[in-house]
Amino acid sequence: MKQHQSEPGKGVLFQNDKKAPGSAQPDYKGVITVDRDFKAGEQIKIAAWKKATRIGELISLAQDNWTPDPNYRKPPMEAPQATLKKPREYDPFKDDAIPF
Repeated sequence: MKQHQSEPGKGVLFQNDKKAPGSAQPDYKGVITVDRDFKAGEQIKIAAWKKATRIGELISLAQDNWTPDPNYRKPPMEAPQATLKKPREYDPFKDDAIPF
C-alpha cells in the first residue's frame, strides 16, 4: 500500500497490488482518518469517488457527516398575485371607437 497523508474525515483506497490470483485477499486496501471518536457498533457513513492519479487508480473516501438541520424551516411561498384586469363595462350608447 502506498503512503498517503489524509486530512480528518478523508481517506483513500488503493488497489491491492500484492493480491494473489484466486486468493481471498481484499481487492483494495487503504486508510481513513476519522474526525471524531466513534462508539463500538456505530455506523460511519462514507462517500467514495474513483480517481486516476499519477500514482495509480484509487478510490477517494470522505466521511459523509451531512444531516439535515432540525431548525431549518423552508420559507413560506407567496401566493401568486392575480393579474386579471377588471372587465370593461359595455355601454351601447357610449362607444367612441365607432367613427360615425
